[in-house]
Amino acid sequence: MSVSGISKVIGILAFCDCATLMAEQDCLSLWQQNPVSESCRSYVSATAPDQVTPMLVDLENGQCRMTLLCKNRYGASTPNLARDVEKTELKKIHNCNGELQLEPCPVIQSEQGQ
Repeated sequence: MSVSGISKVIGILAFCDCATLMAEQDCLSLWQQNPVSESCRSYVSATAPDQVTPMLVDLENGQCRMTLLCKNRYGASTPNLARDVEKTELKKIHNCNGELQLEPCPVIQSEQGQ
């Protein structure tokens, strides 16, 4: 393979890597506009603590795949594994005791003082 051919292959690979990073950033930037994002962090498995799991992955169908740990009322983290959400709904997600959901959190009577 000639030097120009190798340069083209390297250029294509670099473009693909940049496109992937931009796609992840798109979901990530939308998610970061939701205040709930501050109560969540990257998922780390106890069986593979060194394995990097992206928080959000941009899917080709206009959705984002979320893999997160979100704080619950006890201060611990609840896993939210491989959940697919429409990009347009990322700003509408609620953290309900560690569980991410689109609907508002249910009101618990003990939290109302009853």
